[in-house]
Amino acid sequence: MKSKNYFLFIICSLIWGTTWLVIKFQIDSTSPVVGVFYRFLLAAILMFVFNHFITKKPLSYPLKNHVFFLLQGIFNFSFNYILTYIAEQKMSSGLVALTFTSLVYFNMLGLRLWFKKPISKNVFLGGLMGAFGITLLFWKEILDFNAGIGPVAGILIGIIATFFASTGNMFAYKNHLLKIPVIIFNSYGMLYGALCTLVIGLVRHENFAMPTSLSFICSLLYLAVFGSVIAFWAYQTLVGNLGADRAAYTSVIAPMIAVIVSSIFEDVRFTPLIVGGIIFCLLGNIISLRRD
Repeated sequence: MKSKNYFLFIICSLIWGTTWLVIKFQIDSTSPVVGVFYRFLLAAILMFVFNHFITKKPLSYPLKNHVFFLLQGIFNFSFNYILTYIAEQKMSSGLVALTFTSLVYFNMLGLRLWFKKPISKNVFLGGLMGAFGITLLFWKEILDFNAGIGPVAGILIGIIATFFASTGNMFAYKNHLLKIPVIIFNSYGMLYGALCTLVIGLVRHENFAMPTSLSFICSLLYLAVFGSVIAFWAYQTLVGNLGADRAAYTSVIAPMIAVIVSSIFEDVRFTPLIVGGIIFCLLGNIISLRRD
C-alpha cells in the first residue's frame, strides 16, 4: 500500500505541477468559464466511457448520493477552477500555484468542522509559518498595491479558489465514507461541474464556440486527460487511503514544481523574498502535517 501511495503522490505532484502553465494556453484562446466547461465536460465523458468499458462500476445511485456528487462538482470542478483561471489572467502561473499551499490548512479546518477530526497544535505553528511564507512570496505585490492591483487581486482570487477546492474535497471525503468508487463520484462530479459552469456562462452570455487553434486543443487534451481524469483519480484515491489532510501534501510539492516551470517559461525571477517564502511555506505545511 505504501508504494502505491507514493506512486499516486508522484503522479499528482508532477501533473498538477505542470497544469498551471498549460492553463495559460487555454485562457489565451477563450474565457476562463468556457475553458473550464470544455475541460471538465471532456474529462467527464472520458471517465464515463472508461468506466463503461473497463471498470464497469454501476452508475445507479439514490438522489441523496447525487446531492454530494453535485456539491463536489460545483466546488471542485466549477467555482474552484473558474477562479483559478481568472487568477492566472492577473499573475504568473507559478505564483497562482503557490496560493494553493493554503489547501493544507483549509482541509484541516474543514475536517474539523465537518467531521469533528481534531486539529493538532502543529497546525497552528505550521499555519503561522505558512502565512508568513505567503506574505514573503507576495510582499512585492503587497507593497505595490496601488500600482499593481491585478496581482493583488490574483492572490486573493487564488486563495478563495483554494477554499472552494477544499470545500469540494469535504464532499469528496463524504463520498469516500459512503463507499462510493472514486471513478463514479469523480465522473458525476465533473459532469455536474461542467453543467454548473455552462449555466454560469449562459447567464454571462459567454461565447461557447470551441477554439480550433492547436494550442487550445493540445492544452484541452492535456488538462482533461492528465490534469483532470488521471490526477484527480490519483488524488481522490490518496484521500481515501490517507485522509484529506495528509493527501494535501500534493498541494505542497505541486506548487513548487509549478514555480520552477514558471521560472523557465514565464521569466519568474527567484528573488530572496520568493525563495524565503517558498521555504517557509514548505516548512509550515510539513509541520502542520506532522503528527503530535
